[in-house]
Amino acid sequence: MEKIAAVARVLAVLLAIVSAFVVNPLIAPILLVLGGIAAIGNTSERNSKNYLITIVLILGAATLRAIPYAGEYLASMFEALGIAFVGASIVSITITLEYRIKRDWLG
Repeated sequence: MEKIAAVARVLAVLLAIVSAFVVNPLIAPILLVLGGIAAIGNTSERNSKNYLITIVLILGAATLRAIPYAGEYLASMFEALGIAFVGASIVSITITLEYRIKRDWLG
């Protein structure tokens, strides 16, 4: 499963880069799914780091537009990467919730 998560992670990064130059309505859902797949099997410490990365990417990517010439492209890339991290965060939260429910009801 680790190899599948690693491949999903690389594909998400590559698609985030491509998304700065290509417009397609399927890019965001694909990034969400790839981010979610990449998060399967993460430790809770890694998930915590992913939550922080998600927040920084969502809130900070737009500030890259201040860079002349390349700023728009960089902002698009990092915003797309933020979408992938949102997918990872949602899967991480769901897995954590499942563990907590199991612990509560099964001991």
